[in-house]
Amino acid sequence: MRYLVISDVHSNLEALLACFDSAKDSEFKRILCLGDIVGYGANPNECIELLRKKEAICIMGNHDAACTEQLSLEWFNSLAKRCVEWTKKQLTVENYKFLSELPVFFSCKWVFAVHGTPASPIEEYMDERKAKIALEKVAEDLVLCGHTHKPFKVEEKGRLEPIEEDETTIELGNKRMVVSLPSVGQPRDKNPKAGYAILDFEEKTLEIRRVEYEVEKAAKKIKQAGLPEFIAERLKEGR
Repeated sequence: MRYLVISDVHSNLEALLACFDSAKDSEFKRILCLGDIVGYGANPNECIELLRKKEAICIMGNHDAACTEQLSLEWFNSLAKRCVEWTKKQLTVENYKFLSELPVFFSCKWVFAVHGTPASPIEEYMDERKAKIALEKVAEDLVLCGHTHKPFKVEEKGRLEPIEEDETTIELGNKRMVVSLPSVGQPRDKNPKAGYAILDFEEKTLEIRRVEYEVEKAAKKIKQAGLPEFIAERLKEGR
């Protein structure tokens, strides 16, 4: 079985649609979203509804938690806070309920999925040290996370390795590792392309892909919504 794995959509409908279009040749059976469906972008309801329609497995991110009053706004910088406040006003009753009830992790076979880290699923950012701790704490061989908006891998006895190519296949085999996925809708690794992964349970591979999307359209929507201009401009540079 293959899963399409995504993270940090951040209300960027154009990026999400581009990922779905790019992944359609992969014959995936399920979608797994590692949190932060909303925040920053201009289409929170549309992104939630698309994932709900596709019966995606979704877990909670810090922006999802903040928009449903489960995480204090004091946690956010001023620009992110403005985006959260705007998003809260846009959410339908049904979509608010959907976000508020998301679990904070997902486990299946040899995979443990979380937004942040197993120790702090919503708030903590993964790094090399925390990856080693995560592999000590969980029984699963592969920990998938988002939140950093930067793709990298950390093997059990290795160092942090950035994933810089637009297409990379990680042979999982019998290795134990943590992989941080690229962001769908708010990349911050100086690559403005949307990112996603294809997880193959039978072959034990994780393919990281980056794809072009309508960045200008997404940025224009952010500005038209009255959200901070910086949030729109950073999309063009992946920062």
